[in-house]
Amino acid sequence: MIHLSRSLLIAVLLGSVAPVQGQMGPPHDMGGPGVLEPGPPPGPPAFLMQVFPPRVVMEHQQEIGLRPAQIDAIKHAMSETQQQLVDLQWRLEAESEALGKLLEPDHVDEAAVLAKLGQVTSIEQQVKKVNFTLLVRIKNQLDADQQAKLRALRPARFPGVPGPPPPP
Repeated sequence: MIHLSRSLLIAVLLGSVAPVQGQMGPPHDMGGPGVLEPGPPPGPPAFLMQVFPPRVVMEHQQEIGLRPAQIDAIKHAMSETQQQLVDLQWRLEAESEALGKLLEPDHVDEAAVLAKLGQVTSIEQQVKKVNFTLLVRIKNQLDADQQAKLRALRPARFPGVPGPPPPP
């Protein structure tokens, strides 16, 4: 849990978005759909292609003709987001540490562990919402032409995410 929370904070500070992971169902032998089949992990959801990470906007600000008022608004949104994420990071670390302590004994109180897990995942959900809110605010600062230019400048796929296997 601690490594996940650090990676989320780092991702935001670098201007990217951690992939929103889908809900995992039960494995095959438990009667659920085959979500846990081997293969590469799923990539980010398609809707993330409709928003623009701050890093991409900053890297192409002259190419897209970003105006001073837009820059100020995006900087303000980024600063506000960073403050919220630092606060959430501290809470997440504390709750993750408490969850770890609950899991230390050989036999654990399932209800207490699941309640604490609920608190941890709630904070993780808040982190995702804060990240996504920033992306929406950035998008709303950009006019249609700027968005079109950014779409044309970015790769068709998020970097680091493997594509589908080649056709047979």
